[in-house]
Amino acid sequence: MSRAFVKDDEDAERIKELFEQEKKLLDWLNIQKKKLFVLESGEKAGTIDEVKRKQWIIKTKKDIEDTEKNLERLREEIKGLQKG
Repeated sequence: MSRAFVKDDEDAERIKELFEQEKKLLDWLNIQKKKLFVLESGEKAGTIDEVKRKQWIIKTKKDIEDTEKNLERLREEIKGLQKG
């Protein structure tokens, strides 16, 4: 096989892996957003120790922010490979 075909196969496999990672990150992001909603306004928010609840809110917001940044980088890599 020529190098061009091997490169295309490698790129296609990498794109497939990246799409799988994207799905996992999106699932994780949705879970974290639901968690944040519950912590901020859900019925159970009042039953959680206030100090812990505030710590969890901060941690969850940071996790959401980091996950969104990771998704953005991942999507840029996918775009680069698709153009390639």
